[in-house]
Amino acid sequence: MEKIKKFFKDERQSMKEELTKPEYFSWWAVRVILLASLAYLLITDIHNSNILLVCLNILASFTIPLARIILFPKSLVCKIPFRCQTWLNIMIVIGSALGQGFGLNHTIPNYDKFLHILSGFVVVFIGNELIAVFIRKEDRISPLFRTFAATGFSYMAIVIWEIFEFFVDYYWVDYCNQAYNIKPDHSMLFFRIFGLGAQNENQWAVFDTHCDMLYAMVTTTIAAVILLVYLTKKEKTSDSI
Repeated sequence: MEKIKKFFKDERQSMKEELTKPEYFSWWAVRVILLASLAYLLITDIHNSNILLVCLNILASFTIPLARIILFPKSLVCKIPFRCQTWLNIMIVIGSALGQGFGLNHTIPNYDKFLHILSGFVVVFIGNELIAVFIRKEDRISPLFRTFAATGFSYMAIVIWEIFEFFVDYYWVDYCNQAYNIKPDHSMLFFRIFGLGAQNENQWAVFDTHCDMLYAMVTTTIAAVILLVYLTKKEKTSDSI
């Protein structure tokens, strides 16, 4: 019991050291808004399919704190910076809550493209925070290498997401994202992918996937430049102290 109390005390201290007051406030603002949305749906329409989505969003807003608490005491996951949750909450609110929950993905033209553009920025900074997990205090990592690693993480996330989107759209439902005219095909999917069928029957789906990756990669590159400048200035400041 004493070890658990000490862990929670150390976590609170780490949170105070890592986060600014606006960041910490934004965490709880997001959760209060999501809880209010859940209460509204439960009162007005308890059978609304978005109730599950809001519940998952609330759970996702606690991803980093829960990971650090549940997987204690010395797991690598417990070293993930709390600031990752700050960036993650942006995608939870804009992408999931507003995009899917409030239907902006279907009512605002090119909202999906906006999300991919946004993700290019957000995931780079998440990658930058995750790199800190593998850096020891005595290590000296150059800003260029850290930016390169964060950019690679973002590119990898972009590709993995598009693969996931393809499988869901193609093989499960026909309304998951923007490739709306894909019809679920429960035949031998892998045979079709590797050329034993008409793998590019739906040209719009292929075009949509390539556009999504291009948008995200362009903004990832822009974010990488911003991150490199920030890290370089931060390093010079710390060296001068």
